[in-house]
Amino acid sequence: MFFLSRLQRIKIVDNIGNRAGSLSDLVVSLREKYPPVTAIVIKPPRQPEALIPWGQVRGFEESRILLSRPLKEIATEEMKTNEIRLVRDVLDKQIVDTGGHKLIRVQDVQLARVERKIRVIAVDISGRAIMRRLGLTGMSDRLPSKIAPHYNYIDWSNVDLIGSGVDAVKLKVPHEKLSLLHPADIADIVNELGPEHRVALLESLSKEVAADTMEEMSPSYQASVLSNMEARKAAEILKEMEPDDAADLLADLPDEKGAELLGLIKKEEADELRELLAHPEDSAGGIMTTEFVALPANLTVAKAITKLRKLEPDAETIYYLYVVDKQEHLLGVLSLRKLIVSPPDMKISDIMYVNIIKVNVADEQEEVAKLIAKYNLLAIPVVDDENKIQGIVTVDDAIDVVIPTAWKKRFPHIYS
Repeated sequence: MFFLSRLQRIKIVDNIGNRAGSLSDLVVSLREKYPPVTAIVIKPPRQPEALIPWGQVRGFEESRILLSRPLKEIATEEMKTNEIRLVRDVLDKQIVDTGGHKLIRVQDVQLARVERKIRVIAVDISGRAIMRRLGLTGMSDRLPSKIAPHYNYIDWSNVDLIGSGVDAVKLKVPHEKLSLLHPADIADIVNELGPEHRVALLESLSKEVAADTMEEMSPSYQASVLSNMEARKAAEILKEMEPDDAADLLADLPDEKGAELLGLIKKEEADELRELLAHPEDSAGGIMTTEFVALPANLTVAKAITKLRKLEPDAETIYYLYVVDKQEHLLGVLSLRKLIVSPPDMKISDIMYVNIIKVNVADEQEEVAKLIAKYNLLAIPVVDDENKIQGIVTVDDAIDVVIPTAWKKRFPHIYS
C-alpha cells in the first residue's frame, strides 16, 4: 500500500543506476472503477517535466522508481482525455463523496498494487493524513484517536471529481454515481461549489437529473448558473423543469438571455411559459403549473384509465383528475383512487365531485395557500373568469411560498 504524499519527489533512476530525476506526479486513467497508473510525471534536473509511459517503469517502490532504460531513450507522451494527474487534480481539492452526499477535501490518496498495476483505492480525509504529509507520522501515532483518527478513507468508487478543478467536459467522464443521488442532495453539493464548477456539474448530468436538481437549488444560484451555461444545454434543462419553476427561473434571467432560451424551445412549450410569465408573480397564476390531467365528462372509467396510460402523467400532476367540457370549462374533479375503485362501465361524470374548491388566476398566493390548508388539498385548480381551467397549484408550491413549516404534514387526500 502506498500514499501519494510519500511518493512525491522520490528519486527515479534508469536501468544502469543513474538518477533520471524525481517524481512529480502520477497519471491515472478514469476508465476503470479503481484507476490504474498509466504514466509517471518526472522532473529531470534543470529540465521541464516529462510524462513517462507506465510500460517504461520496471520497478515501483516507496523509496525509488526504476526505469527500463535511460531517460533519453524513452519517448515521452501527452495525457489522454480520460486521464488526470493525482497531485495536481485530486490532492488538496474538494471532491464529491457520493456515498456521504457531500463535498470533501482530499488530504491524501491511497494506492495499492493490484495485479501488477498500481491503482487508486481510496482518498484519505483524516487529520493524520495532514500530519503524515508534514512528516509528523510518529507524533500522530501517539495522539488519541478522538483527536486524530487513524484513518478516514472514502472508497474511490464513491468519489466524483466534480469540484476538484478537473475539466469534466474535457475528460468526458459521465457522472453516473452522482446521478444516483437524490436531486436535493445534488443541489446541496452544487450550492457549495464555486460558479464555474456549478455549471460544469449540471452540464455533466442528464437533462432530466439536471432539471430536477435545478428545481432544488438555491434561487440565488439558479439564474447565474443558467446564464453561464451553454445555451442549448440550458434550454434543454429549462424544458424539462416543471413549467411553474421554469417560468420563475426565466423571470430572474436578463430579458435577452430569457428570449434566447425561449427561442431554442419548441413554440408550443415556449408559448406556455410566456403565458405563465404574464401572470403577476404573487398571484395564483404566478405559482400554478400547466401540467395537469383534464378528461371529458362522457368517458367511462375504463376509457379514462386507458387515456391515463397513454398520457403517462408525472406523479406530481395526477393527485386529482379534472373533468371538463369541450371548451375546457371545469365541471368536476375526482381523485385517482376514486377512478380506480369505481366500476369500469360507469361514466366519470357520475362519480366526479361537483362542489369544486378552486381559485381564480388573479387570486393572491396567500388565499390559495389558505384554501389548500383549510381543505387539506394536494392541489387546487386555477380557472379564468370564464371558469376555464388554466392550471393547478400543488401543495409543495404553496408550502414553498407561504405555508409555515409546522403545517407541512397536514395534507391528506380529499375528494376520495
